[in-house]
Amino acid sequence: MTGDSFQFGTKNSVDDWGIRVIAYDFLMPPKRARKITIPGRSGQYDYGANCWDERTLRLECRLERQLSKSDFREIIYELSRKRGLRLWNEPDKYYIAELYDPGEVQDYFMESARDFELNFTCEPFAYGNTIQTPIYGGRNAIKYAGTAETPCTIILRNTSTSNIQNIKITAVKRS
Repeated sequence: MTGDSFQFGTKNSVDDWGIRVIAYDFLMPPKRARKITIPGRSGQYDYGANCWDERTLRLECRLERQLSKSDFREIIYELSRKRGLRLWNEPDKYYIAELYDPGEVQDYFMESARDFELNFTCEPFAYGNTIQTPIYGGRNAIKYAGTAETPCTIILRNTSTSNIQNIKITAVKRS
């Protein structure tokens, strides 16, 4: 992926639009607090937080191509949908992202450049690409590089002409 760019759906910000970015992210998404204040007791009772809120990815953008206002509106239209968002510095992961708050655009003389900010609201965690792993007799380690619990879908296909027998699946949880 081109440096200092983002991929939104099928469009690359630098290659397709001429937009270079500086990305700002948080260490992790904000945790959703589950606490209650009890009268006559100091502090709060904590039920334990195990859920996460949405995260915001802030991109400072510079449109380096000279485009008319009409052509720039076409880019804005492409950005108005909910899609996968990949950043140049981690192209193997993506966020499900959408823009809710419009940003202010600074136009330079003769439309030579434009500066603006995109604040994407994303699902809490980044997704990895779907992997397909052939399964053989015995133990089969499937590499999961994520840092959050995630649902797993296992699809078994019999690619041989004989019947499958005695299938046993054991899930091992990362500790």
